[in-house]
Amino acid sequence: MLVPLLLALAQDVRVSLRIDFGPAGQPAIEREVRVPRGSNLVEATRRVALVEQDWLCCSKDDVWSIGGVGPDTRLDRYWMWKKDGALGPNFPVKHVLSDGERIEWIYSGGMKPVKLEARAVSLLPAATEIALAIGAENALVGLSHLCPQPAGRELPRVMSTSVDSDAWSMGRIDAYLREAVQRGQTLYALDEERIRALAPTLVMSQGLCPVCAATPQDVERSLGKEKCAELLVLTPRSLADVAQNIREVGVALGRSSAATIAARDFERRFELLRARPHATKPSVLVLEWFEPLWVSGEWIAEMVEAAGGTPLVASAKDPSKRIDWKDVVAADPDVIVLAACSMSVARAERELGALQAHPAWKELRAVRGGRVFLMDGERHFSTPGPGLSRGAELLHAILQAPDTATPPAPDAWKRVR
Repeated sequence: MLVPLLLALAQDVRVSLRIDFGPAGQPAIEREVRVPRGSNLVEATRRVALVEQDWLCCSKDDVWSIGGVGPDTRLDRYWMWKKDGALGPNFPVKHVLSDGERIEWIYSGGMKPVKLEARAVSLLPAATEIALAIGAENALVGLSHLCPQPAGRELPRVMSTSVDSDAWSMGRIDAYLREAVQRGQTLYALDEERIRALAPTLVMSQGLCPVCAATPQDVERSLGKEKCAELLVLTPRSLADVAQNIREVGVALGRSSAATIAARDFERRFELLRARPHATKPSVLVLEWFEPLWVSGEWIAEMVEAAGGTPLVASAKDPSKRIDWKDVVAADPDVIVLAACSMSVARAERELGALQAHPAWKELRAVRGGRVFLMDGERHFSTPGPGLSRGAELLHAILQAPDTATPPAPDAWKRVR
């Protein structure tokens, strides 16, 4: 018995392996690893930590994450490796280990966003969210009234609206919008003088919903069709479109590589969700407006499917649409998700009275069972950017345990009692 054991040990190689998580804040791992002769670096690393492989720069075999720490596209942080103190000579999966090698994995990258040549005005919160996620905030020079500000900066607002979405009720907003559309009234005003002073090379807008943000026609009408700035129009209708939009914004802002990785991260998170076993598959109605009632379709219906639910009334092939109370009663969903368009949980909560006042509300199965959830429409549903993946993950946790789920943070979602 001793001889075969000694022979087996003789066929092994021993390497010193260190994993330095750096800015990720996890304690370093340092071990001596014994693996069969002919093993590669990834196989050895798996002896001490979880390793995920996916496309990062060159192939699906790239090392995407170690110990749960993956790419940070905003700060260009990725995993690199060294052999005996020098940068690795080849791809980790191709590096066959030799006895006595010292291997070090290092998670590192830039400490702050890079400087970019593009000068972009964003008239769309989704485009701004994408720019921030891929480390392109230094390319932004102007924002709409709804776009988030980059951390530590205060960019000029170059678009305003006559709709007071914070003070007005949903019913009043809807009535105003319908009247404005009938009159041919422009809902958004662009600060033409300020935009021209900013001298943008790129203006980002949308072609999806004329009442949600400025359209390309609004931009051209206000600023003319001069060739001084490129107009990038985003019109997503599916999760695949959102991933493609991430790539398109990256190309336009000079962050193509980071955007490609961010888009792949977006796709991966949905792939992982879809691959999870679903103990239940509840029927789900997602309402994005409460007075009048609007049900969500397109990418939001896709999110429901990825999270393990069955979307009702509108599918992934349907646009969001106005519905009647009889449609809600006929659907009688297991779960109701209230993800108000462009509203936070706290803002949408102020509109609950429009639902609760209707006599059919309390008769719905979801209401009787306490399975009605307010979710952040602004961050996780109606803004078609990277935040949708987080919304789907939160939704999955709810749908798989609708009676016992608890929010990971106070502003993540709220159960309606």
